[in-house]
Formats: sequence, C-alpha cells, structure tokens
Amino acid sequence: MQKLSTWSDDKIIEGLVAGGTSKEEAVNQVMNDFIHYLPKVAKKTGLKREEALDIFTDAIMDMIDQIVALKFKGESKLSTYFYKIFYFKCVDLFRKNTTNQIEYREKLPEVSDASLIAVKKIEIEEEINQLYKYLDQIGEPCKQILLDWGFWGYNMSEIAKRIGLENSTQAKDRKYKCLQKLRKLMQ
Repeated sequence: MQKLSTWSDDKIIEGLVAGGTSKEEAVNQVMNDFIHYLPKVAKKTGLKREEALDIFTDAIMDMIDQIVALKFKGESKLSTYFYKIFYFKCVDLFRKNTTNQIEYREKLPEVSDASLIAVKKIEIEEEINQLYKYLDQIGEPCKQILLDWGFWGYNMSEIAKRIGLENSTQAKDRKYKCLQKLRKLMQ
C-alpha cells in the first residue's frame, strides 16, 4: 500500500509557484506521491518501464509548468490531474510506436497548427538538451548556480547559501561569470 502524502494539494501548489527551496521540496513531494502510477500506467498502456519513466518525468514537468502558469484550476485533485496528463502521454507514445502506416502523396499535405506546435516542441527539446550539454561543460558550481537561478527560481541569497558563498553579491558575481562562460560556449 502506498504512503499517503503529508502535503495538501494547496501546499504543493504554493511551493511550486514560490520557487527556490519551496519549489524543489514540492517537486520532490510530487515525484514521491505519484511514482506509484508508473507501473500501473506502463502495464495498462503496454509500454516498457523505461519508456514510461521518461514520460513520467515529462508529465511531472508539464504539470508543474501548468501550475506555475496558473492554468490548473483546482477542479480536480492534483493526483487526478497528473494521472490524466501521464496516462494520455503514455497512450500517445503507445500509438506512435504501434502505428507504422505510410501514406504516399504526390504533393505535400498542408501542415496544421497542431503539427507546427509539435515541431516547435521538438526544436525546443533539442535546444534544452544542447543547453544541458553546455552546462555540463562549464562544470560545477556554474551548472548548479545557473540551474538554481534559471530553473528552480532561487534568489541570490539562497544560491549563496547553497554553494557556500558569504553573500548574495558574491552569488551575483559568480552567476554573471557563469553566464559569460555559457555564452562563449554557445557561440
């Protein structure tokens, strides 16, 4: 039997929206609370565990993005909301894996708005993967500083504490130098 969360949906949402340490704790809580869906949905959709795990993390990120953008209206429990996102992403992959129909046409079909959005999403994912490679190249603590600042939403005082600096001014200086390194790599 799964352990029930000690966090309410409201507390999780507040943490995600707040950013910084609160966001990190809320993300960890969400991952722990919803991991039990992984084998259930993988079995139900016929996906391998590895495929479902990739989708699980994507679904967590999508849910967080929607919560932070205030798109989650609270009309259902957070677990239900997540489950739907996760399940339908798994179904989409299952359909993609099982559909091997080839259609030949003399002229190319018109591209719908949904197709353009999908292409844009793939481009963004490729850019994010490239950014992570650059972050790996600039090394620690630059990688941690930039992720804490840009992804997790920590303020400079929190970042200074996390990496052992004396104050937020030192963290700002380090962040600036790290951004310069990253820009050089990206050119």
